[in-house]
Amino acid sequence: MEARLEKIEHSEAYIAVEVDPEQLEEGLQKAYLKVVKEVSLPGFRKGRVPRQLLEARFGPEILYQDAIEYIVPGAYEEAIKQLNIKPIAQPTFDIDEIKSGEAFTFKARIPIKPEVVLGDLEGIEIEIPSFEVTDEDVENRIKDMQARYAQLVVKAEDESAAIGDTVYHDFEGFIDGVPFAGGKGENYALELGSNTFIPGYEDQLVGVKTGEERDITVNFPEDYQSQELAGKEAVFKTKVNKIETKRIRDLDDSFVQEVSEFDTVEELRENVRKNLVEQNEARKRNLMRQEVLSEALKRCEIPVAEAVIREHADMMLRQFEYRLNTQGMDLDRYLELTGSNIDRIREALYPEAETKVKCDFLLEKLVEEKGIEVSDEEINKHIEDVANNTGLPIEAAKEQLEEIIESVTMQLKVDKAIDYLIDKAIVREKAPVTEAPAEDSADGETEQ
Repeated sequence: MEARLEKIEHSEAYIAVEVDPEQLEEGLQKAYLKVVKEVSLPGFRKGRVPRQLLEARFGPEILYQDAIEYIVPGAYEEAIKQLNIKPIAQPTFDIDEIKSGEAFTFKARIPIKPEVVLGDLEGIEIEIPSFEVTDEDVENRIKDMQARYAQLVVKAEDESAAIGDTVYHDFEGFIDGVPFAGGKGENYALELGSNTFIPGYEDQLVGVKTGEERDITVNFPEDYQSQELAGKEAVFKTKVNKIETKRIRDLDDSFVQEVSEFDTVEELRENVRKNLVEQNEARKRNLMRQEVLSEALKRCEIPVAEAVIREHADMMLRQFEYRLNTQGMDLDRYLELTGSNIDRIREALYPEAETKVKCDFLLEKLVEEKGIEVSDEEINKHIEDVANNTGLPIEAAKEQLEEIIESVTMQLKVDKAIDYLIDKAIVREKAPVTEAPAEDSADGETEQ
């Protein structure tokens, strides 16, 4: 076998590999041993047809595809070792015509690490909002906390249901006077305003009282998942069994002591403010990282092979499918509901994949050029943080991270590289952002 490098262009290496006749014959023989298992001819048992007769009857081409599958992977691996080429994504192959007894050539187009040219990365100008914590932010978080611990109280029979109340009711749905499958429930608890039922259903329960019977008329959406019901009018006969409403607890020291580790309302307020400040600092830092990397990319030359970006987009697609699965939905069902397809999703992911790949190469190059290192103390601190965040003993965390310590170390270097860009950047603040994300917890229930 002979391998030669033809050219390197646009972060791809082009190689040509010549397979000698002896290697081809070896591959053809392996292909024959596989194919003959499924062949029978008059006078021969299945799997016992001689190769010469097999090729005479079906043509030698019957073995070529399997022979290629045997020969090319091994020859490719040997070639990239000989030429000292390090692929970073899967290659594409172009294989010449094969003829028994003759050498043949195949070519490979191999994505390789790009030659990154860093621009001037000092003094990058970025603009981010300032993040402030107001008294209103603190009180809103405390109100959210009160709402989470609200008591459910049964309403009196003469009290009407309102948005936010939970109505326990029996119901049965009819279309043209005929009940339909899945349209019946007993003592079903429905929170009014949750928008979990067909549009219009919950609105018509507002104002009902315990013991009341009411007919509710709704139209199933045209795109409803059950084609038998889609677009049709239905009447639900309902009976209200019980109505519960949320009673917000008074904000006093007794409430604080019951639901948190603090003794007084003021201690809780101080902790909420502290957590909001920390969350805002994290949001600010994250936004600075995004902005400075976005601007840094504009100053650098990073010629990444398209195959690398496509491979990363495919990985993102697999991650997206995994998230769907954790939510109880498979990808095929998602595509059906959204009217999309795999190619469209992949194309939508491409720009983000391209940015991520280029950022990775930029930061790797910056780590190299600036000689960024991490100490054993910094690695140990990271392990301690992982242990604290996961609840693992430190030794268990060390054992888990031991197999990926190189990638952990590289990630710590990359974090330092981003910090370098931020430290050298010119950061300007614009109009303040005062509202912290609702999903973040700031009430101190889990703070130690």
